[in-house]
Order: sequence, then structure tokens, then C-alpha cells
Amino acid sequence: MHYLGLALYAEGPSDYRFLCPLLLRLCEEACSRATQPVDIGDVLALGDPIERADASRADRIAQAAVDAAPAWNVLFVHADADSDAVAAMRDRVLPGLSLVMASGLARAEGVAVVPVRETEAWTLSDGDALRAVFGTNLGDDQLGLAARGRAVEQLTHPKQVLEAACAAALPRGRRHRMKVGNFLNALGEEVSLQRLRELPSFARLESDLVDALRRLQILG
Repeated sequence: MHYLGLALYAEGPSDYRFLCPLLLRLCEEACSRATQPVDIGDVLALGDPIERADASRADRIAQAAVDAAPAWNVLFVHADADSDAVAAMRDRVLPGLSLVMASGLARAEGVAVVPVRETEAWTLSDGDALRAVFGTNLGDDQLGLAARGRAVEQLTHPKQVLEAACAAALPRGRRHRMKVGNFLNALGEEVSLQRLRELPSFARLESDLVDALRRLQILG
């Protein structure tokens, strides 16, 4: 029996709500191919250390990760690409992961989570998941989901598209009470992994995760 602990350092509260259940599902599917059973813990959401509020992002990532050890084996670090995935990886992910890996933690691996532009682009990849979560029968066009497949990563403002879809789906009386943020956790649990694999940024995340699990000798 293997144990796999997971942790996530993300950019904001909405990212944690969507990514925590999604990353857990992705790990569960990857580990289903392991030769031994794998006990996977829930994704630990890492907050910024209060005493390091003025520190660099890399230092805050490293401190939060070290403080949470040894509860995790795989640390996910999220940064929205804002249309430049190379810069996001270079400036907002790798410096923190490098510090964590240099800290000498045992059985620790880092994996980057870098959606193109915003995390919300990933939520738009699966119209069926949106309909199930919003409780509507509206088609993709009625929800304003004009982009299909890889094209969702080319949307300039995916968060606005998601908010418009939510407003279109909800009855008028619920629009004032329910915002997109209320649905992000459910979307993370519902969105199709197969649809997400059509997106290069998600495919890269999955490939990096599998490599990390192999280094941990959980996957062969």
C-alpha cells in the first residue's frame, strides 16, 4: 500500500475551490494504474505564512510547503498564464518549486499547474458539466460557449464567459443569491478529464504528474 499526500499553492480562493477536487480526481485516475493500492489524501490548500506576508512569492511557496511537510508528497503550484505560459512558469512557479526541492524534504515532488490565461478556461471545456452543475438544459450556444476544444484556451476573458453562462442558466430569482464562486467546487468534481485532455496546458499538467508519480515509485 502506498500513501500519497497532495498539497496545492494557488493564486486565489476561487482557484482552490475548482482545482482541489479536480487535482484529486486526476491523481486518483493516474494511481488507478499503479501495481499496488494507493491511499490518497485530500488536497491540502496551502495558505500564505502570516509572518512572511511581505516575502517574495517563491519564499512564501517554500515556507508554506515546508510548514505542511510531511503531510504531502506532491506539491502543485498554480499560476494563471495570462497568455504567456513560459513567463508564468519562469517567474511564478519554478522559483518556488526550486526552493522547495532544495529544502531537502524526503519523498517530495513538485508539479506546475498553469492554465492559459485563467483557471476558468478549464471550466469552459465541458458544456455538459456546466449544465449539470447549473441545473439547466440550455445548449452550448445559449450559454455563450462558442469556443470548442482547444479554442477555449484562446478566449481573452474566460472568467467573464463563465459568469455570463452562469447568469444565463440561473432563474432570475437565483441570480442575486448565487455567483460563479458557489459552483466552482462542483465544477471541479464534474468537469470531464477527457475533455480537459484536449487542452495542451492540462495535458502538460497530467504528463508532469505522471512523471512525478514515477519518481515517487508509485507508478512504474
